[in-house]
Amino acid sequence: MKSENKMVILPCDCKCCMFVVEKTKWEDGDISYNITVQDSRYDHNYNTVWGRIKRATKILFGKPVYYNDVYIEGEERFKKLVDDLKALTQELENNDLTI
Repeated sequence: MKSENKMVILPCDCKCCMFVVEKTKWEDGDISYNITVQDSRYDHNYNTVWGRIKRATKILFGKPVYYNDVYIEGEERFKKLVDDLKALTQELENNDLTI
């Protein structure tokens, strides 16, 4: 099935990750959103066996598991993110979204 993708990307101010909101419009008219935090650092020892066991145990008991966060410094930068997300939800006449 064919799809059209648009996205808003906000790099973290410390440059260690990105906040990504992706909109997919499917050929049949359905629309879905995928929101991710993409980490570019691997210095947290998350990929060790012990780290995986600890995360799995937390999940089993309903505890949140935090992988990363996005630090946004300044009101204007956050307002731009909100404006970009609003634009992402609107159908544009020329199907072009500039981020």
